[in-house]
Amino acid sequence: MYIKNLRIQDVKLLRDVEISFVRDGKPRMWTVLLGENGLCKTTILQAIALAASGPDRANQLADVRSYPDRRNEKDHPSTISALFGFGATCQKRRAYPGLDPDFKGTPDVASTLTLFNGLGVFLGNSSYLDQNSETIKYTNKFNSQQLYYPLQESRARGLPHWFVAGYGVTRSLPSPMSSEGLADPVLDRLAPLFDRGRLIGTGFLELFESTEVTKRYIEELLKAIISKDDKRKLLPKIATATLGRWNKAKKTRFLPESHQFGFQSGKKSVNIPANWLSHGYQSMIAWVADLVGQIFWDAGGPLSLEEMEGLVLIDELDIHLHPAWQLGLIGALKSTFPRIQFVATTHSPMLLPGLDQDEILHIFQDEEGNVQIKMAGQSPSLMTGSEIYGSFFGIDQLYPIDVGADLQRYGYLSSDPSRTDEEDRELSTILAKLRNAGIEPDWLPTPRKSQRGNGRRKHS
Repeated sequence: MYIKNLRIQDVKLLRDVEISFVRDGKPRMWTVLLGENGLCKTTILQAIALAASGPDRANQLADVRSYPDRRNEKDHPSTISALFGFGATCQKRRAYPGLDPDFKGTPDVASTLTLFNGLGVFLGNSSYLDQNSETIKYTNKFNSQQLYYPLQESRARGLPHWFVAGYGVTRSLPSPMSSEGLADPVLDRLAPLFDRGRLIGTGFLELFESTEVTKRYIEELLKAIISKDDKRKLLPKIATATLGRWNKAKKTRFLPESHQFGFQSGKKSVNIPANWLSHGYQSMIAWVADLVGQIFWDAGGPLSLEEMEGLVLIDELDIHLHPAWQLGLIGALKSTFPRIQFVATTHSPMLLPGLDQDEILHIFQDEEGNVQIKMAGQSPSLMTGSEIYGSFFGIDQLYPIDVGADLQRYGYLSSDPSRTDEEDRELSTILAKLRNAGIEPDWLPTPRKSQRGNGRRKHS
């Protein structure tokens, strides 16, 4: 399942925002949202999740009363409308409940949620659309045509290959033997995006009953996180990994040894238990292992990384990751999951070089306080770091903090032998500020030349 279009009206600061996720008529596989804190980036991810899950589960996922735009009148509704499509790889394995069996091609699904302020619940509907965006009706056994709500039924029946998953900022590995399974897969896959529930991650090793499925899960997960190709390397400095089921017969203190990763230290590789790794490594392993496991669970069996389709929503994709790691992350994910559609948020400029121009959406606030969205003005792939900071984050100074600017000014004045009396006093003031901040410049001011008769400056 892929998102093709989203419109949000009167939700928090989103008065009327529409986003296209289409390129050349097909779903765009990557979209990254940039913007300052408080401009509803997470809300946009959650709106997609709610529209994709249908009204019943949307009401279970969201804190519904927090969504209306408080600037509106009490009876003014909030709406989320989305258009979803499907990939061709799993087409033959996917069921479309209520669709006329004679329909040719792959339908789209339109989903709408409406929230009346004070009501406290989403009301919603869904429908199939053909390639001309016309609503498709179905014929029941009494031969009377009526509208049908396919999204609600697909979620109620847990149909495979309508896959959507969401990950919030808390992404950690599970404790040994703590995974209890998926009570409601649709809810469980999206709950982390709403700060509810937790990731199963590598805990899927305990949930698959088939040895063959478990074996394939390990194989595909290792393909995802361990690669000799630097362009596909999701875990830098990790050369090997050993994943096994938790052995219930062993004492608890031996359980972490079942999952070990070969961490490159100099010329040697040191095996380290998964839960001894840093937050960055654990976070990456946790959500990637969860994603592969969730897709296996949804499909009812193994799929290769190349076959996996679906929509994945990730809040703060860069969290816990060093800038050097972030720099290659998007490219690695594109290579590893070529048919997964990602919509993510970030505050990091280091992710941007891996994206095309239309994959970056800049979120800002207009003069009336409404959130607006525009596509990036240019591609970041050929931009310098300073240009990325200036174009996408509004930081156009070499030194974005006062002490840096002071140090730059000190360097300019101290190297000018023709500085005026006023500039010389300014130099002394700046030097005192730098020393007060614990900074001692490692060069002395150039002695001043006599100002008399040189025609450039005169003492006051």
